Amino acid sequence: MNLKLNGKGPEEEHDPKDYRNAPMMLVNEVSRLMWDNIRKRGVEHPVSQRSGQLILMELAKRDGRTQLDLATSTGLKAPTTSVSLQKLEKEGYVSRTPDEYDLRATRVFLTEKGREIDERIRSAIRDEQNRASAGMSPEETETLIRLLLKLKANLKQGEEGEEPF
Repeated sequence: MNLKLNGKGPEEEHDPKDYRNAPMMLVNEVSRLMWDNIRKRGVEHPVSQRSGQLILMELAKRDGRTQLDLATSTGLKAPTTSVSLQKLEKEGYVSRTPDEYDLRATRVFLTEKGREIDERIRSAIRDEQNRASAGMSPEETETLIRLLLKLKANLKQGEEGEEPF
């Protein structure tokens, strides 16, 4: 049943008092829906922890990084990165080797299994992105990206104990 009030459908209504329509709540809901849709299509992400997913994505961008570099680029704490890497290595998604020039550092590489799951997830994300942005103009998509990056930057400043403004 498609009810319209004042010519607007339920998805178009905006009640500023409804916390579910707060931008951050909507971002969270969109993210949840995306991952639910990906799972419904049969694409499972075997790395259940978010920290492991972040590490795999960073390694896919640039392989052979140090653990410290991964911790910095993902925003994870060093102990979390270390534990996540142990799990990823045990599951066969990454391999770790001592740096040939600095034996205190460890380099992390995606395995073939890690590359395969990364490509499956990337493809599913691209498909969901195309589906989610259907009917949006390139300008609208660019505006959305710009606003989300601004939200992200504000929240990152908040993590560091600074005022976002």
